[in-house]
Amino acid sequence: MKLVNRVSMFFLAALAVVLVMYSTIFYVVVRNRLVHQFDQHLNASLHALVAAVEVEPEEVKWQPLEHDIDLGNPDDIDAVHWVVIGDQSHVVEQSRNVSPELVAYAKALAAGTASSEGEPFDNAGGWKMVHRQLIAPAPVRTARELDEFDQVVILVAKPTGPLNFELYRLLLFVCLLPLGVWLVAAAVGRWFCRRALQPVLDMAVDARAIQGADFQTRLPVGETRDELADLASAFNALLDHRQKAYEQQRRFTGDAAHELRTPITVLLGQIEVALRRPRSPEEYAATLELLRSQTHELKSITESLLFLARAEGDAALPDLASISLASWLADYTHRWQQHPRQADLQLHVDAPGSCQVTASPALLARLLDNLVENAFKYSEPGSPVELILSRHGGQAAIAVVDHGRGISPEDLQAIFKPFFRAQHVRSSGIAGVGLGLAIAARIAEALRGRIECSSQLNQGSRFELWLPLTDAEEAAAPPPQPVALVDSSR
Repeated sequence: MKLVNRVSMFFLAALAVVLVMYSTIFYVVVRNRLVHQFDQHLNASLHALVAAVEVEPEEVKWQPLEHDIDLGNPDDIDAVHWVVIGDQSHVVEQSRNVSPELVAYAKALAAGTASSEGEPFDNAGGWKMVHRQLIAPAPVRTARELDEFDQVVILVAKPTGPLNFELYRLLLFVCLLPLGVWLVAAAVGRWFCRRALQPVLDMAVDARAIQGADFQTRLPVGETRDELADLASAFNALLDHRQKAYEQQRRFTGDAAHELRTPITVLLGQIEVALRRPRSPEEYAATLELLRSQTHELKSITESLLFLARAEGDAALPDLASISLASWLADYTHRWQQHPRQADLQLHVDAPGSCQVTASPALLARLLDNLVENAFKYSEPGSPVELILSRHGGQAAIAVVDHGRGISPEDLQAIFKPFFRAQHVRSSGIAGVGLGLAIAARIAEALRGRIECSSQLNQGSRFELWLPLTDAEEAAAPPPQPVALVDSSR
């Protein structure tokens, strides 16, 4: 069942319940009111006729001329019919509209042969009647006037046909009017629901049209600023993220294929050359040495690609340990003793205390290896490469500073992207694939830290790794905020 039908049915069912309850209450209240007015008119007429009777100990007198009796127009369809019966079922007085059947019923009441008060008389349309019997306490039947009796029976009747007709009209009104309102509400409500949910239908059509790698299509966002517009905006934002991830993956795949093609081509070329003719052991040894070098490069590229291809949660390795950076960096510099430029690497500890952090020693070493290797690669031999440890508030900073080529401002925004290499670096012939800084930024993120870079062309670069401290001691000064730094998260 469609959403439009479900929403419409829910509100129509709720409206039907409300209309039924309202109509029932309205009918009961109005019906009781009409019946009450009918009975009140009937009883008021009886009381007016009773007021025209004087009950004395010796006789009961009917004296209508001494009282003002107004029971309405007797020719009306719902007029009161009445009759007064005296002794020996004598008709004392009656309304001109009274029927012979009512007179006979009144005489039967006076004679004591009729049923009890209020029972309807069997006539066309039915009747509702009330009567009153007035009896003299000690009747004396000598020398009586024509209007004096031992007892008087007053019968007042009113046809129930007009009342039943009004109740029937009322029933039709409370049934047909809510039904008409419900039908109008059903038509208008369905139209409104379809109009209100039309953006959902449009979004569903557009979403089904998006196939495969088509991330250019966006859902329409209405100007209503309601929940549906928020849904469309959220879905479009998701498509933006998916498009960005897809484009990054496509560029990553293309760059990876390009970078892997070079060492593989070299390997195949050297193997084919070696197999063309027999060679001396020295030539085979030279060829194998070249193959080993290219294999190591291929292995390094493959490992870097595998690391970058991991999910962010997988990049955080479990071999975390508490590291004292002051002593750990001193041991770390020994790794470079066999490097041709080991004399250029200088360690400066400008932080009080031990600077305790929680990190993976292997990942931290690999991160610094990439930074130091880049510093050696892009600076002249003999120029210093400084490894500086400092402390700022609750964070430790490890800076790798060189005095080499530097980085242009436009390239600073992209240096942490995989396979990015500046144009002047590519043209200079410096070896590399552009994965070192991307891996360093990924490791820093896994260690809950960040990398920042500031640089000027032909003056050098400064890369800073910021890690949260785990010891309780903190300096009072807040961490510095260099203006020219670029956050690796960008």
